[in-house]
Amino acid sequence: MSAYGPVEIGGPQGVRVRLHTPCLSADGRYEYGSWLVETHRHSAIRPLMFTREQRVFLPTEGGLLAFAETSSGDHLFWDTSVSKDPDEWPVVLLTTRVAAHVDEPWVDYEVPLLELLSAAIRGGVPNPGEPGGQLGPLERQVRVFAPLAGAGPWKPPARGAHVDAGQHAALTRGEGLDAVLALVPPPLTPHVGEGTWEQVFQRIGTRLPSDFMALTERYGRGGWSGWLDMPAPLDTESRWGLAGEIIWAREAYRELRDAHPQFHALPAWPEPGGFLPCASTIDGDWIGWCTEGEPDEWRVAVHPRHSEPGEPLPGNFTRTLLHWLRGDRPGSAGFPALPAGTDPLDVVFFAPYPQGPEDPA
Repeated sequence: MSAYGPVEIGGPQGVRVRLHTPCLSADGRYEYGSWLVETHRHSAIRPLMFTREQRVFLPTEGGLLAFAETSSGDHLFWDTSVSKDPDEWPVVLLTTRVAAHVDEPWVDYEVPLLELLSAAIRGGVPNPGEPGGQLGPLERQVRVFAPLAGAGPWKPPARGAHVDAGQHAALTRGEGLDAVLALVPPPLTPHVGEGTWEQVFQRIGTRLPSDFMALTERYGRGGWSGWLDMPAPLDTESRWGLAGEIIWAREAYRELRDAHPQFHALPAWPEPGGFLPCASTIDGDWIGWCTEGEPDEWRVAVHPRHSEPGEPLPGNFTRTLLHWLRGDRPGSAGFPALPAGTDPLDVVFFAPYPQGPEDPA
């Protein structure tokens, strides 16, 4: 890492390994300490949906230490429990792009970093989350990881200070997108798609709320806390892009309402005040808007699969999301409630989804 800095290894079209060095990005969006804390927190939460095996992370003695990620969103760690000598720390991989309780998301490579990279370049190494069940073979290319080009040195926080103090503050302070960004750091390379908003509007037949557009541009395609799935906002070709999701879901809702109007209170868009879905959940719910007034006036509406729909919520999409992440109600009614006594930072996260396979199921 001293020789290359923050780089990615592999060809531009294939899977890459991205090494994270202690640095601060030129635009201020990446700060090594925050990335480390959030990666450890995220990696302690997500595997619980796939396996009962729990790992510990630094600063717990002998814990895992994150140092890299793949372009597919998997994380690489050093296992510091093996030796006092960092040169002997073996690499461990975490992937959650596997079937729950079928494939084990943890892979213990039992070799140090350079030996692992050599094997990944020569022929590949096991990774159940990748097509074919392996990571690699990586192309013999090394380049600066673009979001960290021109990054400056990172300074550890002062003794007694907390790297994640801003996240804790965002639980109670701030509003809108800035508060969401502070609470759940966005990915450095969000998968947003290659289209434009004007192309999206043309396909779906309407403009969308500006808060939703700004939110999805920063986070891209991915899942919030393992429940709310967001499509790539500017992917205008795929069924799983935002335009494709809206077109499919609104027609499905229209058919359901036509067949069973007693269970579907809101009319279907483009009728006045109609329901326009834009996202789905792991439970099969639809999240969208009650389209009364101009797009920036639309209120969030939840169409649950397993219960009766309630009234539209009082805020816009970003405000509703923030309320839910903070564990507030009734501002996020229709969203799953946090268990009593739960610290939201122990359960909230955003998991970016890579490009392809197209069907997230």
